[in-house]
Amino acid sequence: MVPLSDDIAAVRHQIWLATDQTYKVAAEALSAKQAQLKQFAVDQPVDDFAHADPVQYVGPLVKLEADPNPWIAALRQATALYKTDPQVESCNASLHFQAVNRYFVSSEGTAIRDGQTFYSVSLEASAQASDGMRLERSKGFTVTALSELPSQAEFQHTAEGLIASLKAMRDAPVVSEEYRGPVLFSARAAATVFANLVGENVLGRKPPLGEPSRTKGAFATSYQSRVLPDMISVVDDPTLTTIAGQPLLGFYKYDDDGVKAAKVTVIDHGKLVNYVIGRTPIRDFPTSNGHGRARRIPSNPSGPSLGNLIVTASDPLSPADLKKKLLEICKQRDLPYCYYVETADPLMAPNLLYRIWVKDGHEELVRGAAFGDLDTRALRNDVVAAGNDPFAGNRLLNIPHSIVSPSILFDELEVKPANKNREKLPEYPPPPLTPAK
Repeated sequence: MVPLSDDIAAVRHQIWLATDQTYKVAAEALSAKQAQLKQFAVDQPVDDFAHADPVQYVGPLVKLEADPNPWIAALRQATALYKTDPQVESCNASLHFQAVNRYFVSSEGTAIRDGQTFYSVSLEASAQASDGMRLERSKGFTVTALSELPSQAEFQHTAEGLIASLKAMRDAPVVSEEYRGPVLFSARAAATVFANLVGENVLGRKPPLGEPSRTKGAFATSYQSRVLPDMISVVDDPTLTTIAGQPLLGFYKYDDDGVKAAKVTVIDHGKLVNYVIGRTPIRDFPTSNGHGRARRIPSNPSGPSLGNLIVTASDPLSPADLKKKLLEICKQRDLPYCYYVETADPLMAPNLLYRIWVKDGHEELVRGAAFGDLDTRALRNDVVAAGNDPFAGNRLLNIPHSIVSPSILFDELEVKPANKNREKLPEYPPPPLTPAK
C-alpha cells in the first residue's frame, strides 16, 4: 500500500519494503523447491515463470464521484420494512463503493496504470419457520458505474419482495420425500452452478511437485475430454464490459502479471480445450493467456482467475419452451410434479424452490430441500436443454469477475430433504413494533 500523497520519499520507502518482503518470500520458495527437487524425479519439467513481451499502458485515474447519502437513506428505508412483519428476526442492508487505481511495473520494461470503480448495494433478511427451520434471503447489485445501480424506488420494491418471500417461505411446506426426475434451473441459479462446477475447475493451477496431473481440480485430467453436453460452450472474455445489456464486473485491459487480456475458449461444444492461466505455466500451456490476477490485499501473488466466464448453448430454448419441455418429461415418466429452482445459495443448495404440478401447471413454493447428486458428472451427462436468457452474475469478492449463464434443464436430478437442524424458537414473542402508550 502506498501513500495517497505525492511524497516521493514515502512512496519509495513503501516500494522498498514491499520489494524486500517479496524477495524474501521468493527466496524461501526457491529453497523449498530445491529441496523438493531432490526428492522427486520430474518426467516433464515445466517452467516456473513464462516469458511475456513488455507493454506500456497509462489509463486515466478513477475516483468516486458519488454522494452516498441518498443511498444510505434508501438502505434505512429498506431495512425499516422489518416493521411490517414481526416474525422477521434480522434485516440488514449495506453499500460498498470503491475506486481502485492499479500500478504495475516490472524489470522486463512493463509499466501499466489503470483503474476501475465498483458500486455494490445489498440486502439480507432472516426468519424462522414455526418448526424452527432457519430461513434466509438476500439480494445484491454490483456494477461498475453508479448509473447502472437500480433506482432507489426499484431497490425498495426489491426489498419489499424479499420480505414477502420470507413470509411465503415460512408458510411453505417442507420437502419430506426424495424425488428423482427433471429439474429446471433459472439463469440466476444456473450461474451459481457453473461458478462452482466449471469456474473453479478451468483454472490452470500448477500442481505440487511429484503429482502427475496437469493442474488441480475436477478437470485436472480432462484436457481434450468431454466435460459438458455437446451443446454447451464456455469462453472467458475479460475484454467485454456488457452482455445482453447487463454490466460485467470481470473487464480489464491487462492482467496483474502485465499481460494483455484475451478471450479464451475453455470448453468447445462440451470438450475441454483450454485452461485460463497466468504466468505460471502448466503442462501443454507454456505461456499466459492474460488471466493472471491478484487478490486485492497486500503481498498476495497473482494466479489464474476468471474474468467474464460466459456459458452459451447451441439451439437454445425460450424460458416458456424450457418449462414446457420440463412438464413433457414429467408426463412421460408419470410424475405428479417436477421442480423449478429460482435461486440457489453459494453452495448450490436451493433457496427459492418450486414444485410445478403436472396436472394444472400451478407452482408451489417449498423449503428444506437439498440436491443429492449435483456435481460435474450430472452437469456433463444430465443437462438436456438450455435457454436463450443469459443472466450476468457479478461477483466482487477478492477478485472481481462475472459468471454469465442461461437457464438449464436437467433430465434427472435428485431432490431430497435437507439435513437442517431445527433451532429452538424464541421463548417469548417479539416486542411490539410500536411503543406502548
